[in-house]
Amino acid sequence: MPRPEEPRAPRRPIGPQLAALRDRLRRLRPQRPPGTPPPSTRVRLRRLLRWALVAQAVPLVLVLLFTLVNPPYTMFRLWNFGPTVAQWTDAEHVSRNFLIVVMGQEDQQFPERTLAVDYGMQWARVQAYMDGTDDPSGSTITQQTSKNLFLWAGRYPPLEPVRKALEIPPAETMELVMSKRRILEIYVNVAQFAPRVYGVCAASWYYFGKSSRSLSVDESAQLIGLLPSPLHVERAPGGGMRFLGDSNGNGVADPGERGWISAKGYWHARERAPRWYNQMGGLAATEGLGIPGNASDLPAADDPCREPPAALADLD
Repeated sequence: MPRPEEPRAPRRPIGPQLAALRDRLRRLRPQRPPGTPPPSTRVRLRRLLRWALVAQAVPLVLVLLFTLVNPPYTMFRLWNFGPTVAQWTDAEHVSRNFLIVVMGQEDQQFPERTLAVDYGMQWARVQAYMDGTDDPSGSTITQQTSKNLFLWAGRYPPLEPVRKALEIPPAETMELVMSKRRILEIYVNVAQFAPRVYGVCAASWYYFGKSSRSLSVDESAQLIGLLPSPLHVERAPGGGMRFLGDSNGNGVADPGERGWISAKGYWHARERAPRWYNQMGGLAATEGLGIPGNASDLPAADDPCREPPAALADLD
């Protein structure tokens, strides 16, 4: 007597971006000619292994390329499915205030770190995820750079452990073949600061109407405070940030609104930025990475960010 099939649990709905990507991949997949038998399990596994190896090899090759060539695009921007704005600017033309404070908030051990990942802390994060508790720490700057370059944007809880695992090989390769200066330079140029704004240059012009070379400590903190949650903020009519759900216009989104987390990070960074600057040792932190002096010491005419990106006008 055949065993009755157990009822299948209903599939968990996926986000619209994943659904769009799935449909796009299905259209690209070659169709099997009529009458052709489906491949065996062994063949399927072999194909899966081959694609898995390719998926890991491509980012590693690109890491080697990006030691010399600036990344023209990132997976985070491709995942946006719409127009985005970015303008590359070399590290020496970025305000030292910004570079120092971003290390202070995101990864204070970055200058001395020899590995991309603190594996003890990474295991604690896995345990927290399995227990359903809050993440006890954030990713290192190198991990975030790997994720922004090669992986998908957004938070899909079932895929979070997969993404955390996939970002490690490229991140460790970066630490092996890139200088700290280069990793930081890529990071500040690919980080997201608004729904369609990427990189410190575009963000500086978008929010403050100025080049990233002249950001103050407080302006740097305002931008850096957006990094954990850049999707629920936009430029205020007179400049600066406006958070979604800020019904009073006082820079504090109402609790429960989507912009509340963005506003919380914004005020947290502004409060602590001077302390982070001092903890990192001021200019000694950037000089130790091979970025001497101040950006203002260099001729403004040499600054790639001396004018706003033309595409910013399309966001108005």
